[in-house]
Amino acid sequence: TREKLLAFLSSQAQTTGSRSFRVQYNRQELADYLSVDRSAMSSELCKLRDAGILKFHKNDFELL
Repeated sequence: TREKLLAFLSSQAQTTGSRSFRVQYNRQELADYLSVDRSAMSSELCKLRDAGILKFHKNDFELL
């Protein structure tokens, strides 16, 4: 889950050319897109935030 999530977020950052970007999917849609469990994905997002790798609010993300 973590690897899929980081790969997706990194590709979004590359596509937008910025570390800050908005994701078009809500949490369930993103989990479905990545073929992962929504609760596991949300847990990984919080772990990445707590580790200082990522900031997020709703659909806005920033890779640190």
